[in-house]
Amino acid sequence: MEKLAWKREWNEMRLTDTNADHIVCGAINWDTTIFVQKFPMEGEEVRVERVIDVPGGKGANIAVASVRVLGKGRVALFGSLGTDHIAARQIDILRAEGVITRFIRRDREVQSGQAFILVDSAGRNSILTFKKANDVLAERMAASSKLTRAIRHSKLITVIDPPLEVAGRLVRTAAEHGRQVIWSPGMLSSGGIRKRKMADIIRQLDFLVLNEQECSSLLSMPCSSAADAVHACRLIIKVAARKELGVIVTMGEKGCLMAKDGELVIMPRVDLGMMGLRVVNTVGAGDAFIGTFSAMKVLGRDDSDALFMANLSGSIKTTRQETRGAPTLAELVRIGGKVKRKYRTRKL
Repeated sequence: MEKLAWKREWNEMRLTDTNADHIVCGAINWDTTIFVQKFPMEGEEVRVERVIDVPGGKGANIAVASVRVLGKGRVALFGSLGTDHIAARQIDILRAEGVITRFIRRDREVQSGQAFILVDSAGRNSILTFKKANDVLAERMAASSKLTRAIRHSKLITVIDPPLEVAGRLVRTAAEHGRQVIWSPGMLSSGGIRKRKMADIIRQLDFLVLNEQECSSLLSMPCSSAADAVHACRLIIKVAARKELGVIVTMGEKGCLMAKDGELVIMPRVDLGMMGLRVVNTVGAGDAFIGTFSAMKVLGRDDSDALFMANLSGSIKTTRQETRGAPTLAELVRIGGKVKRKYRTRKL
């Protein structure tokens, strides 16, 4: 009976896999978020205001954010979980959201990933990640015929934080089949842009997305201001030797910027205070940004429009406690119609 149920489920998943316009590869974690008034100093004990447990992980968050724009059955997630209770719950939640889960592998030897997040009264966060199952993805899995076929039939691939060899294989496969590819290297940024493998991957991208800390790690230089970020974009494009590469730097409350084709677009953070919304949790804002930007590119939006919608999505997410607080397309359109599109462009 169990075998027949498994076979029926497999066949149902096969029917939907051909509809994946967007494929995401990245971490799947269970997040324990701890809210405090302030971060503790070394040796200091602080009172915890509340604790919430929610599904998370950059790959899963981005897939969900994209689904909320594109619709159910149009986004597939490639990642890894254990065989514990966390894994079963994660799969159920992702399927309920409409994410195609066929490419999520299960490993009996490791625990599913978890993250432990501190959030202070200003919404700022500090994250400790227990990657485990996320780190067992291997290049041979990324090179499988089923995943390669799915990439070939997709429109865009977003690669987040798998092991570097996996990221390289996925980016190479996407580029070989002429698919748009976005990479947000996360902790892999610490490898430095001068490392051959990092530079080789970047040269094949359509868009590279970094936050300020990742930008600083990638280039071993400060990236705490817009001027720093602009300088960083110039250096990255120079190393890649591709002016058509889009380099996006997200800067939290300072907004974001994008350098591409010799042009620079600078956007301030969308202030939703006039709508009675305030920042309560910044965790997941970057994931909402990337998921929405990716989805907008799948829909054929131009770069500036996609960047605005992504910026708006990240701002909306910060007003929500849950990590996967990315807005739907209807919410983006409704709220976007009430805010002024502020940005400026200039030569890079």
